[in-house]
Amino acid sequence: EVIIFMQFPLLGLLEKNEHIFLRCLLPIIIDQVVSRMQGNDLIINGFANHCPQYFSNNAADYLVITVDDQGSGFEVTRNTFGLTFAGIAALYMVIDVAWILAVWSAACMGTPTEPMGRDEYLRPLLIFKIFAVNIFPILLLVFGVLQIAATRKDNYGCFEETPVYYPDKGAMYALFSILLVTYALELLIWPTIITNKVIRYLRGGSRLKNLGLDRNSTHSKGKRLESCLGGILKCVSVLCCNKAGGHDLKNKGELKDFASNLMEFANNDTKVDVTLSDMYVGLKMLARVQGERRVEAIRNLQKASLNKDIEETVVVDPGDYTKTSVTDRRALLITPARNRNSILTLKANDEDEGFYVVEKNVLSPSNEDDVRILKNAAHFSIYAQYIYFHVRDVATMDFGLAEDSTSFFRDIETILEDHSYSMASVGMEQTQLMHANFFNGICQTPYAILLDGSVKSVVVAVRGTSSLEDWVVDLQYVPLPLDQVGKVVGYGPALEGHHCHKGVLSRAKWLYNDIKKNRVLKRLFSDESPYRNYDLTVVGHSLGGGCAQVLSLMLRPSYPTLKCFAYEPPGCILDDKLAGECEEFITSIVRNDDLVPRITQQNLETLRDEFFDVVARMKISKIKVFQDVRVPCADEDLQRRNAGVLYPKGQASRDTPFYSQIRKFRTERAEKNKQGEVSVKLYIPGKLIHVVDAPGSETTKYVPYWANRYDFNQVVLSKSMLSDHAIPDLVSILKSIDLEEYHEHATFQTSDVTEETKYRFIGEFICCSYPHGKVPLILTLSSIIAIILSILSNQVCKFVTRTTTIVYPNGTTVPGTGVSAGLYSYALQQCINPNACDRSDAE
Repeated sequence: EVIIFMQFPLLGLLEKNEHIFLRCLLPIIIDQVVSRMQGNDLIINGFANHCPQYFSNNAADYLVITVDDQGSGFEVTRNTFGLTFAGIAALYMVIDVAWILAVWSAACMGTPTEPMGRDEYLRPLLIFKIFAVNIFPILLLVFGVLQIAATRKDNYGCFEETPVYYPDKGAMYALFSILLVTYALELLIWPTIITNKVIRYLRGGSRLKNLGLDRNSTHSKGKRLESCLGGILKCVSVLCCNKAGGHDLKNKGELKDFASNLMEFANNDTKVDVTLSDMYVGLKMLARVQGERRVEAIRNLQKASLNKDIEETVVVDPGDYTKTSVTDRRALLITPARNRNSILTLKANDEDEGFYVVEKNVLSPSNEDDVRILKNAAHFSIYAQYIYFHVRDVATMDFGLAEDSTSFFRDIETILEDHSYSMASVGMEQTQLMHANFFNGICQTPYAILLDGSVKSVVVAVRGTSSLEDWVVDLQYVPLPLDQVGKVVGYGPALEGHHCHKGVLSRAKWLYNDIKKNRVLKRLFSDESPYRNYDLTVVGHSLGGGCAQVLSLMLRPSYPTLKCFAYEPPGCILDDKLAGECEEFITSIVRNDDLVPRITQQNLETLRDEFFDVVARMKISKIKVFQDVRVPCADEDLQRRNAGVLYPKGQASRDTPFYSQIRKFRTERAEKNKQGEVSVKLYIPGKLIHVVDAPGSETTKYVPYWANRYDFNQVVLSKSMLSDHAIPDLVSILKSIDLEEYHEHATFQTSDVTEETKYRFIGEFICCSYPHGKVPLILTLSSIIAIILSILSNQVCKFVTRTTTIVYPNGTTVPGTGVSAGLYSYALQQCINPNACDRSDAE
């Protein structure tokens, strides 16, 4: 287990910990060498240079040594802690780097599925690391903590005087602290080993079973995992001083469903020998395999177009909302998108893990509904963005809301006449803030009710994921029935048999009840209200988009003309049939490869199975795979590069322990799926607009086309899968789209890796890294030699070393303090009478 635990650091430690060591230690070494050469490490009569008593005669720039001082016990010593600590730390880093290189060499043996006995080499190295090399971080940590205590003793050694400056402040001390924290983290391997030994002992025999605490039972594992996840979130909350939320996390069942699903996802009955480094290289290779499949689908289309049988290659999506078809499919490859009102996209095949080409209809400037929907989506997107921070800022700075207040209320009786709550300070002159809640809990979520006079609409904006409580709600994605909800909100039996995301449903229920309780919407749409003919629009982004969708469903019986715009919502909100019935009033917008709309239980299980398949097909060592995936790969090289790393599908060896684990895993999963209840699949409700980037020669254009909820049936592993979820970028994109603008959209995109850079290694400089070539090794050795020579020259060489001599009036000489006359030198002056010293021309 220790070997499995350590395999990820074997790959990443050199680039993470050693980079931290180097980036923190190198400035400290330079600072200490310079301080020593300048004499800042001298301690005069027990006082360091940060104390006012340091300089005799109050000389700010010079150290004056007089005969009387020398004779009366003038003492000069050095503070050797800095260079001693830096020297030990440098030695530890060199030993650690040598150890890592040895581990890399051992890890290069075999493949993830065929280790070829590399454990025989790794085990002694790990034992050496744990019991021998870890002596250095213990020594450095104790040494550093004791020095901090000694430095702060007696008012930093200055006693009653105020220090000129504090040595435990500044950049160097911050780097020193980072080093100590890093050393402490490395030592966590010890409590890990001890805890593991204790657990193994308790597991033995029937010790826990006799106490009624069988840790191997599914219930015990679930409770343990739930407690662990809750503890992690609590630790994050404490480390962030509750700025990231977490005050409402009680660890009393909030994560029960997620823990259960995670156990089912990982199949708690069968352990697959997968480490974090396997996950890294496996997902990176899976991303390249997905890219190869897309390129293959495009090439098949191109071949079909040349053979004039493209009719069988391109599929018209039956889910398109604009029923425009083109009979000559070959013309699709050469006709601009504006003329044909369609675009060719790639859709994942559920059956053979490949892709096929689908024709989708783009939003057309000649279609009034398309123009209106896109215009409204762009207009209301700003509310989905501003609900995160801007609404709170306006309420606090403009309307006098207290910093610790969790709600913004207005007098319900005067809310129709009072127009003094404008959002003009954030550029929304015609928008009034009517009500807002800022409290964030497991069920409660921040939202605001605003009045937009520019489009005559009341807007309910729901905030998305921004706290730990929101993350917990995101993870509560099990389906819950809507039978009771339909009866309460006015649907009667219409919602019976339908299901919804559990966490989103709990938030939507609270929103519905709170809106009913504060009566703001009821007042705005009352008969005496001047806004009774306004529209009602519900908006939100991410988790807020999912809450907005379900809230719209619940409010629709009371407000039949309601519309909802959900920006990049989660991919598992409502069941298939109900999601389709919401197309009349819900519009969802997704950008590019955004991960969140693609996260469903089914997609994650597919990703897991494909990941296992890719890892099992690797035919070279993990270290070499690590090197290969870090080099950019152009589309035309995907097939060749992937073939050099992976066996062809179905040709990998099946007689390995790893493949046996995967086979057992899949068998048990299939049996559980047959025995258990069929899981309800959840989808994105409403119409879907997918906005894709179409890079041009100068600027990037954006193409919005009509998608459907089945298009997001695969997690796309790309560099932009996280950045595509940002709401500020989506707001800018929606506002910049012009359907009337004429430009040709590239039917398919290829990678932007140029011939000049596609084979260039883009990783950071890795000290002593022979696996990445000889250049880093040569640079490292040259740097070490240069540092050693510079230190020796300043300490030993007569060229830069001088001695001083004190001459008494009677001619007697006494050896003085040694000085360096190199790049930096002491500013000394020989004075018999300190009052007669002329410091204006010191030598």
